[in-house]
Amino acid sequence: MTNQKPMIKFFRKIRQKLLSENKFSKYLLYAIGEITLVMVGILLALQVNNWNELRIQRQKEIVNLLELKKGLESDLITEFIPGIDYYNRKENAANKIKIIYNYTETIPNDSLLKYFRISFSGEWNFIFNVATFENLKSTGIDIISNDSLRTKISSLFSNEYPELIARGDRVMRYYENHVRPVLQDNINLYNSELSKNDLENLKNNIQITNRTKSLYRQRSGLLKIAKGIKPKVESLINDIEEELERIEK
Repeated sequence: MTNQKPMIKFFRKIRQKLLSENKFSKYLLYAIGEITLVMVGILLALQVNNWNELRIQRQKEIVNLLELKKGLESDLITEFIPGIDYYNRKENAANKIKIIYNYTETIPNDSLLKYFRISFSGEWNFIFNVATFENLKSTGIDIISNDSLRTKISSLFSNEYPELIARGDRVMRYYENHVRPVLQDNINLYNSELSKNDLENLKNNIQITNRTKSLYRQRSGLLKIAKGIKPKVESLINDIEEELERIEK
């Protein structure tokens, strides 16, 4: 403001001089020039303000993308890789147990008990890092300027993750409410081995047979979904890395 006052006084003196000398045409041209100069100044100020706003927006976008990337990398390491391995081992153990019902191979009792322990030791509870996305939803996900990337992020967190979590919850409830109680009432998983009578009871117990088969199918579906989402997470991490490189250039 202190720099503007001398300038304003300077322009005022020029206008007064032109008016006092009755040089109206020159005054008119001067006035137009002065207005043009003021307009250019305003436009430049607006442009600078827009540049600053854009810079702030890009910084916020970078911070959010970095946080999303960090969360997705953590999901891979702490959820997808161990969770998929967990259910792969359960599926392999369940396949061994199925042999009992098919009479196609004799499995040592101690091995069979091991497979039962693996197969019926509980469920994996998928927990993902969703805080950054939830914050983006509340503040405005449009801060992600890349339309394709924004769509992939929304799809993963709004569709794929909830589907996997919901499926996992259903499997866990089925195990806790229908499978574990009937197993606890009919088989001692803490013995060193299964007796011949235990094996016969397992094969002849319709509750155990039906519920374990249903659990097997549900787990297979859950495992299929998890295996399908994992590469999408890996791809999204790569897309975010590329977008960060583009923005930060």
